[in-house]
Amino acid sequence: MGFLNIFSFCVVYLICTSSFTKAEPCVAKSPCSCEFSNGTGIDLTPAISSAFYTADVYEVKMNGTQYEMSTYFYHPCYDVSMNISQPNPKNTCTSPLSICRHVITMNLLDKTNKTYTFDDGSYDFMGRSNISQFSDQGNSIIYANGPSETIVLLECAETDNKLQVYSLAEPDKIVLAFYSRDACLKQIEVVGRSFGSTLLIIFFSFVVFYLVLGICTKKFLMGATGVEVIPNLAFWSDLPNLVKDGWVFMLNGCKLPARGAGPTVSPDPNSYDSI
Repeated sequence: MGFLNIFSFCVVYLICTSSFTKAEPCVAKSPCSCEFSNGTGIDLTPAISSAFYTADVYEVKMNGTQYEMSTYFYHPCYDVSMNISQPNPKNTCTSPLSICRHVITMNLLDKTNKTYTFDDGSYDFMGRSNISQFSDQGNSIIYANGPSETIVLLECAETDNKLQVYSLAEPDKIVLAFYSRDACLKQIEVVGRSFGSTLLIIFFSFVVFYLVLGICTKKFLMGATGVEVIPNLAFWSDLPNLVKDGWVFMLNGCKLPARGAGPTVSPDPNSYDSI
């Protein structure tokens, strides 16, 4: 009895582990869409905006004598250039990108009067769409940036599109969260059937209908047997030759073959021409 229990446990364990290990990933179709094998997936295309989505956060450092204020800019789906009007900042966001961070540091100058000085700030490149990838679960997009990376969590929310800072615990792995209706799992639109394939389906449907109706008519109404039940048997028997002739005609540039002179035939001795 104990052996049966152990055997049953092993079978259940193998079934459960195989179901987890065989979970198929969300395959990326574009920088902002991925699809599971069942046709569902994520598509952020409707969330594309002409402007960047932004999220602000600040950190207190140096025992309260320094404030670091950061603004994160995010543009899903494709890279765009930032319009930076500030003169001569430290800027690595010069090329089209998807994620950039603007950092301004405020240092305490006079503790009594609580006056602060601001630095020139910096713009830090954090990722572009052409080097991004979806997680296997499809719930986040990972943007590579050298040794570090930026992760954008895709949060399904029935609200307007919104970007927030999720975690700054690891400087080399900053996590943002993008809240959107378009981050919800949905059925990915399937491209419809082409016009040519529709015509082929209609054509072969008519052929099958014609053959079935013709066979039934000749067999039950006309009493035909064997291959004679096939309607227009001579046509179907000669169809391979007709296809061959048509193919040769196409290869010849739709030109008819030249007629040969033919064999020479002597005139009939009893005809008028032989007199």
